[in-house]
Amino acid sequence: MDKSQTSVANYASDRFSASIREIERIKNGIYHNRKGQVTLTEIQSPDEAARLAQRIEREGLAPVDAVERINGVPNFQDVLVLRKILQLSESVCRVMIRSPFGGSGYGTGFLIAPNLIITNNHVLPDAETAQTSLAQFKYELLGTGASDPVTFKLRPDLFYMTSPIEKQITVPFSGLDFTIVAIETKSEEGIAVTDFQPVRLDKSLGKILDGENCIVIQHPAGDYKKVVLKDIRMLTLTDNFLIYESDTLPGSSGSMVVGLGTGEVVALHHSGVPRRNNQGQWLRKNGTVVEPGDPDDVIDWMGNEGIRISSILKAIAKIEIPKEMEQYRNQIFEIAAMPAPKETAVAPPPAPLSESAPAPELPQARPGGLQYFEVELSAMEALQEDWKTNARTFLTGLVKSEPIFPYASDADQRRFYYLTVKSDRAPWELAAEIEALPHIDTCTPDLPVYTDVASTGVNFGGQPTGQESAVDVIYNDGTATWNEDKFLEKWKDSVLCKAEIANKNWPAVRRWNWRAVKFTETQKDAKLWEAIKENIGDLKLVQFDTGYSTHSKVKEAYNLQFDMDFIDNDTDAHDELAKWFFKHPNHGTRTASLVIGGTIKPPYANEGNQGILYDSNNTLLKLIPYRIAKTVVLLGGGKELVSAVNHAVSNNADIIFMCMGSYPRPMMEKAAKLAYDNGVIWVCAAGNEVEMVVAPALYAGTIAVAAINPDEKPWSGTSYGPAVDIAAPGESVYVPFVDKDGQEIMAYGDGTSYATPHVAAAAALWKARYSAEIKKYPEKWQVVEAFRYCLQTSARKPDHYTWKENMYGKGILNIDKLLQCEPPPKEALTYAYKDVNGRAKADLGVREAIHFLWNTLKRKVTPGHQESTDFVNLTGRGRTALTALIKSQPPSGLESASPNSRIKSKQILNDYFESFQR
Repeated sequence: MDKSQTSVANYASDRFSASIREIERIKNGIYHNRKGQVTLTEIQSPDEAARLAQRIEREGLAPVDAVERINGVPNFQDVLVLRKILQLSESVCRVMIRSPFGGSGYGTGFLIAPNLIITNNHVLPDAETAQTSLAQFKYELLGTGASDPVTFKLRPDLFYMTSPIEKQITVPFSGLDFTIVAIETKSEEGIAVTDFQPVRLDKSLGKILDGENCIVIQHPAGDYKKVVLKDIRMLTLTDNFLIYESDTLPGSSGSMVVGLGTGEVVALHHSGVPRRNNQGQWLRKNGTVVEPGDPDDVIDWMGNEGIRISSILKAIAKIEIPKEMEQYRNQIFEIAAMPAPKETAVAPPPAPLSESAPAPELPQARPGGLQYFEVELSAMEALQEDWKTNARTFLTGLVKSEPIFPYASDADQRRFYYLTVKSDRAPWELAAEIEALPHIDTCTPDLPVYTDVASTGVNFGGQPTGQESAVDVIYNDGTATWNEDKFLEKWKDSVLCKAEIANKNWPAVRRWNWRAVKFTETQKDAKLWEAIKENIGDLKLVQFDTGYSTHSKVKEAYNLQFDMDFIDNDTDAHDELAKWFFKHPNHGTRTASLVIGGTIKPPYANEGNQGILYDSNNTLLKLIPYRIAKTVVLLGGGKELVSAVNHAVSNNADIIFMCMGSYPRPMMEKAAKLAYDNGVIWVCAAGNEVEMVVAPALYAGTIAVAAINPDEKPWSGTSYGPAVDIAAPGESVYVPFVDKDGQEIMAYGDGTSYATPHVAAAAALWKARYSAEIKKYPEKWQVVEAFRYCLQTSARKPDHYTWKENMYGKGILNIDKLLQCEPPPKEALTYAYKDVNGRAKADLGVREAIHFLWNTLKRKVTPGHQESTDFVNLTGRGRTALTALIKSQPPSGLESASPNSRIKSKQILNDYFESFQR
């Protein structure tokens, strides 16, 4: 091996050693699986619940049938997967590495776009090497001898992207050891590259499980194309790499690793894993030290390592390249966005790009005719088992029935299932039919629903409203204009800004929110601050929002090793409004900036208001973004939110914060309890312009946050009520935007969306400060209650305003006092759900009426929102419930009692919401 390959193998061996406990656990499971003593699904770690669920989904069968097929004897495989593998093998090529002085080696690669191949960085480390090298397809044996190879020149001048072998702090997305390079559109033999089908790279989870079979399609040592077909198992996943058993040789670098159960590409092979002694020396199979010149077959290879496809796709999307190469990068994602092929049917790829071809658009279509429902199964175990086994016989058009909380210990949570049904029936009518089944206690359609954000001309949460308020100038495309002149006029006499405005101390003016929460004093305690910095890096802080963007205010402060997209069901939470790599800072960017925001790149002159967890040009704790909504104005479905909670809990999240909400829904309530029972501090916005506290903030296990302004008074648009725990700065907060010209700017915006991140950041500081103390609690939920206790005990009340605790919480967040509040003894803490579980369930007609009232209210108070027949066509049962709810309200004297009455709607909704409060 040359020096670069030796380095790669050493890195792989280090990662193997770091994962050795997990690998040994899986190997033990494989051993017993081969003997038929344990199933494949039993090998999986509980932390990988999401991956297991998605692997089951890929079978295209009912969950029970899918699990049975996955757990079948490993020696058998469906023929259709072999067809897929044969198709994949057509895209694999031999890379002939040629120096200016002649041939110098071989590698393997495969086609991932009409004229782009991928291989390893240590195969093609630079454009100069690529310029003289070749890609050779069909170098393989036929029944009559060798086939005629088809050879293409490489064109790094058209496209070249690489991730170096070594992880380098100064090089983003380094250490992944891949190179992508363009090839000619016609071979040296005159054959078009379109004769070869590119591989579809799938970044979503569930392509392979621990212990499941995989294969490597390769050109070992430059030999004819080969596939290892013996019993080969995937051993484990690390953040960016996959470790597996297989036979490979030098020249296999850049090979395609395929999951045998799905026929999907799961990794780019890059190295064998050698056994080493304590001095790091490689060992032979007989235990002696490897000497220079030893052949590879005497080395004791423990396994092989490949780079995960999801990690490669994430890097491809973000590595900076010349503008003229963007069109090639886009084609990778166009093919990735195509539907997965069924058996041998493959969607035709786009044509190879010329140097002047326009960049393609991603398809946006979603499956038609599908409807989604959350159901709660009967408490009778016999009916539960009958449903799990025979659901398709009871419900026509049932596509899928899956548990919403697959690994919950709570019996009530395990009864919740999510149904996908193909039907043209009206959703609420179909829900009534499903709920009438003896197996089902409740059935609720999972429909798109407006959030509390963007209700009036006042901007809260930074979403477009189309109207200009006294403070905000926010436009419908998400852009803004700088509005500090309006801020200065409005708050020139405010408690927190008067002196700073008079002294023209603009940085202090823009960071008034730090003074509001008493954070300016915290960092002066050097000993305390160092203790916090020492522990805070171990925490996982997760944001539920619209995803992350490339705005320089937050760009370097995300943890993109653990981000998740629950809309597109993959591992890249990049906001779709920022697709094709254009900057479009949105709601997630603005709320994240108050936690982890740094500085805007020069030459922007009006800098200000860095995140609370930003210190000395670095963030103390990188934020993990989860994308749960396409836009902050609309939740596409509750399932995305619940899946995010499941994932956060199974991956040991410490804190979640969410800056949007809507009306209460059954599975959302169970998700809040799941997070609480697992000790996750879930900080939620109380709501905006709808007065009542929204879900999930209203649930007993969450922390609900209201908003105040620079005068230490509640923001006029904040939701309020007994469910609120605390208040924090939310009106006229300085956050990042872009202007009409796409330039990064800052502007002042309003909303509980901005109050919430302050409390989430405070929770991270508090957990870091008292990490040792809170580990002593015997119950996980006690961590949440201890934080709530300290949060409320340390809260402050303004001197010039009579604070109403029953409306806006115990007071204003006071970080300085919070960090001096030691966690109380367990005896002082009360379980939040002690008296909540017995609440009666609302009738289906009432649930339909509430859905209608909420969305009607949102349309009436939100400029620019359009009517939707999905929200207004009530069933007879829904109309009956709505009429009864309207009659139950006393006359307001202000508006009629019609269903369109805004006053009546608020009264009914408020009563319904309060029934869910703690």
